[in-house]
Amino acid sequence: MDQVFLDNTHQRPVDPPATHHSRETAARTRAAVSLYVAVVCAAAVVGLAAADHGRSALSPALVALIALAAVADLREVRLPGVGVITLSFVIVLAALIIFGLFPALLVATASGAATAWLTRDVQKILFNIGNHVLSTFFAGALYVSLASPGTAFAGRVLPAYAATAVDFLAATVVLAGVVGLATGESSLRVWQRNYQWGLPSYLTGASLSLLIAWLYLRLGLPGLLFALPPLYLIYYSYEVYVERAREREDHTRDVASFKEELAASAALHEQLFETQRKVAAELERARRIQLDLLPKEAPPGDGLAIAHRIAMMEEMGGDYFDFIPLTDERLAIVCGDVMGKGLAAALIMTMARSLIHSAAETCAGPAELLATVNDALARDLAGQQSPSFLTLSFALYDRRYRRLTVAGGGHTPTLVFTATGERRLAAQGPALGVRPGLTYGEHSLDLEVGDLIALYTDGVTESRRGDGEQYGCERLCRLLGSLRDHEPAEALAAVWRDLEAFRAGNPPGDDVTLLLARVS
Repeated sequence: MDQVFLDNTHQRPVDPPATHHSRETAARTRAAVSLYVAVVCAAAVVGLAAADHGRSALSPALVALIALAAVADLREVRLPGVGVITLSFVIVLAALIIFGLFPALLVATASGAATAWLTRDVQKILFNIGNHVLSTFFAGALYVSLASPGTAFAGRVLPAYAATAVDFLAATVVLAGVVGLATGESSLRVWQRNYQWGLPSYLTGASLSLLIAWLYLRLGLPGLLFALPPLYLIYYSYEVYVERAREREDHTRDVASFKEELAASAALHEQLFETQRKVAAELERARRIQLDLLPKEAPPGDGLAIAHRIAMMEEMGGDYFDFIPLTDERLAIVCGDVMGKGLAAALIMTMARSLIHSAAETCAGPAELLATVNDALARDLAGQQSPSFLTLSFALYDRRYRRLTVAGGGHTPTLVFTATGERRLAAQGPALGVRPGLTYGEHSLDLEVGDLIALYTDGVTESRRGDGEQYGCERLCRLLGSLRDHEPAEALAAVWRDLEAFRAGNPPGDDVTLLLARVS
């Protein structure tokens, strides 16, 4: 909404200066255009009055040309190398060649009035009529002076082309004038930019006019009927040409767009590939670091023969095992499993490993170690959006007394196979890292030479075959019981073969870790 100021003297709203100035300019422009249109129309009326009315009878042929011009004014043809041909001009010039100046002016009037099909603006309609009539008057005056009514048809050709040049110049100059007044631009610049190259199209239209006039002069009114098919063919062949050109342009645009999209897709694919390569390289480095944190072999020493194996489901995993030599001939055997898989589980496993190593140096026994690690892990994992925890078995073996002390937090039972049978030392506490302040129990038992100890993750017992059946703890215990007298490495290989045979090609659903220790 325009801003309104108040005049203190007359207490009435007034326009701001800038708005007032722009409105005054617009009003002057409208007045100038209206005056220009009035002058053009007045000149056209003078031309109509000054024309020779001697052959002004409305013959059927003239009526047909008037009707045809009224319809043709709505049609334009753009020919390659020629430009736009206004079909109404073709009809007007044909009327000039056949009947003379005044009938041609009548046809021009009807052609200009056809603008009413496109607009209800009276000023535009009047200007179009005036411009048609005025340019036809100047062109017709030249034509009449060069070709009298009795001139043979061949003698009318050059005058027709000369009249066409005058019509072109008069119509475009008048039109450039009104456009210049309406836009504030120089009329000469308007003409140079829009119309200076239009003469070839007018001359091509003149050729069509000569054809129509020749057909009428040879055949009479039926000749006009013969003139319709060429006009129809020219117009609709142009429509086909335009449609095909548009289709070619659309096709070319689509092809270019497709090529751009293809190039962008290829560039994006290359970026994604490079990103994947970098991520894969980082994951490989992280995997090597994780594997380097796991012991390659058990520490040397008399008392235990140990075999171990781990299989990650992905590049990295949450399974964890370790051997921690302590003072007084003691050895800690650790087996853990972080909830989840992949990088997140591996990070938590690394945190837990550091906490376990630190606590193992100070804690008196496995139960105290689990409580200490749980408190620290719960503190570090507090505030995580997704819950995380660690199940753990910590077995402490004293070589001097062949005594095994085990504490577990939410982990699978530690299995011990002796000469008298099988013992399952179940975890006596919850998983680690859920909340601080938890306590854990522990088992202690004395072993003999030949006894076999097994620590494992649930990836062993929860391995499934195709029908969904799990490997289970019972199957593992039966197999390990039968392998008690074998070396740990042999027993481990046998269990691994049995697991793979049980799955029968079914992929593992979790990381798998198995530790076997035999008292020697």
